[in-house]
Amino acid sequence: MQNKESGVLLHISSLPGKYGIGTLGESAYKFIDFLASAGFSYWEILPLTETSYSNSPYQTLSAFGLNHYFIDYDLLIKDGLLNSRDLQGITFFKDARKVDYKKGILLLSLVVIFMVIFLVAGVRAYPDTESYLKMSPIRDPGYVFLLKATVALFSRDGFWVLGFLQNLLAILSIYLTAVYIDSKFEENYVRFLVTLCLLLPYVVTPLFASSGIFLTNAMISEGITLSLYNLYFLFLLKAVWGDNEKKALGISLIFAFLLSITRGQMMVTMIAWLIVAVWLGIKKRGIKQILGAILSVLLVFGCRFLVINGYHYIANGMFAGTTYGDVTILSNVIYVSDRTDGESIQDEKLRQLFFDIYDEVEQGGMLFANAPEDFSSEADFFSVMHDRIKDSAIYPTLQDYVEQEEHITDYMKKCVAVDGLASGMYKELLATCFGRWFMHYLGNMAVGFIRTVAIVSPFFNVPTLVGYLFLILAGIYLYRKDRDNRAVKMLGLTALLTVGNVAAVALTIMCLSRYMIYNMALVYISALLVLKELFHTLKRLHPGEMRLTQ
Repeated sequence: MQNKESGVLLHISSLPGKYGIGTLGESAYKFIDFLASAGFSYWEILPLTETSYSNSPYQTLSAFGLNHYFIDYDLLIKDGLLNSRDLQGITFFKDARKVDYKKGILLLSLVVIFMVIFLVAGVRAYPDTESYLKMSPIRDPGYVFLLKATVALFSRDGFWVLGFLQNLLAILSIYLTAVYIDSKFEENYVRFLVTLCLLLPYVVTPLFASSGIFLTNAMISEGITLSLYNLYFLFLLKAVWGDNEKKALGISLIFAFLLSITRGQMMVTMIAWLIVAVWLGIKKRGIKQILGAILSVLLVFGCRFLVINGYHYIANGMFAGTTYGDVTILSNVIYVSDRTDGESIQDEKLRQLFFDIYDEVEQGGMLFANAPEDFSSEADFFSVMHDRIKDSAIYPTLQDYVEQEEHITDYMKKCVAVDGLASGMYKELLATCFGRWFMHYLGNMAVGFIRTVAIVSPFFNVPTLVGYLFLILAGIYLYRKDRDNRAVKMLGLTALLTVGNVAAVALTIMCLSRYMIYNMALVYISALLVLKELFHTLKRLHPGEMRLTQ
C-alpha cells in the first residue's frame, strides 16, 4: 500500500451527450484527458453490455454484446458510415418543458447591444448615400432598392426604419452563427467567444475607421453586407460540415447572389461557393453534383447580369453594367507608373489623355515615387492617394474628353464611355509597368491581410503575418491527424474567403479596413477553434497513465 492512486467511477451513459446519454465518442476522449490532467489513474466504467428489462448494466441479455446506445453517431459520420441527412427528423432527448436559457440570454444581450448602438449613435447618411438615392450608375442595385423602398414607404423616417432593420439583421446573423458553431463543440466558452468575435467588426470599425462609421446605422451598402456575409458563411459552413448539404448550398448561393448585386466585389462569394461545391462533389465522386454546381453558378451569374443591366436600363436609360470599376483599376496602375510608360501607349488619343492625367498626378505628389519608404506609411499614403488620383485627375480628364470630343452629355453614357477609356488605358500601360504594378498589388494584398484582423502598424505587421503562417501550419498538422476535423474545415473555408476578398479588393481599390472586415470575425473564430483542437490533440499524445476497469 505504499503507492496510493486515485480514480473515478462514472458510467459511459452519464457523460454529456446530445443523443440522450453519453456515448463512446468525443466526450469520452475528453473525459479521459481531464482525468489524466487531474492526476487520476483509474476510471471505473461499470459494465457496457446490453441491458434487459430493468435497464441495469448488471442484468444483461448478453455477456459479449456492447450496448448499442453507446454508439456515437458523430464518429460514424466522420468515418463515412453515416450521413448527417440520416439523422434528420430524429429527436434526441428534446424536452419541450425545458428552455435553453443560455440562448435566450445571448439573444437578449445582442438585442440590448444593437439597440443601444441604434438609439445612442443614431442613423447617419454619408456622401455615398446620395448616390444610392439618385440611382447613380456607379452603384449596384441591391442597396438602392432597399433604401429607395424604405424612403418611399416611410418618407423622412425611412432612414430610421432601415437602420432598425439593419440592426435586426445583424442580431439575427450573429445569433444564428454563434448558436450553430457552439452546437458542434461541447465547451461552455465556445458560444461566448464566437459571439465576441462576431461582434468585433461592429465595434472596431467606429473606433478605428476615419469616418467613425457604425455599420448597422449607416445608410450605405456596408449597413447590410456584413450581416448578409455572415449568413452566407453560416450556410456554406453547414454544407462543409455535412449538415443538410444540398439545402445549405442552395441557401448560401442565394445569399451570394444578394451580396453580388449589393456590392460588386462580393462576386467573389459566388466563386468561393463554386470551389466549395465542386470540392464536395469530388469528395463524393459525384459528377452530377459537380456539373450541377457549375450550371448553378452560371445561372446565377446570368441572373446577376440581367438584374444589374436591367436596373440601369430602367434607372439610367442604358442596358449596361455598373460603372467606375475600370476607373478605380486605372488609379492603381497610374499610381505606380512613370512618364515613360505613357510613351508605349499605341493609341494617340489615350496617350495624350495619359499625359494630361499624369501631369496632374505628378504635380500633386500622388505617385508611388512620392510615398514614404516604410510599409505602414506607404499603405496610409496610398489609401489617400487612390481616391485623389481617381477623383481629381482621372475622372475629370476623361469626362471632359467625352463631353467635348465625343459630345456625350447623357450621364450614364458618359460613365460607360469614361470606363471604356480607362480600360483601354490601363491595359496598354500594364504592358510596360506590369512588374511594378504586380509588386504593389502584392503589397496591397499584404495590407489587406493585416487589416482583416488588425491595424497596419510597425508593431502589428510582422506578428500578424506570422500569426497567419502559424494558423496555416497548425491547420495542416491537424488535417494530417484528422481530415474531418471541423475546426480545420472552417479554417479552410475562412482562408478561401479571406484570400478571395483581399485579392478582389486589392485589384481594384485600396484595402481599407471597412472593405476588409468581412472575414475578421471568421479568422478569429477559426484561430480559437484550431488552437482548442491543437491543445486537445497534443494532450492526447501525452495523456498520462490511465487504466479502465469494470
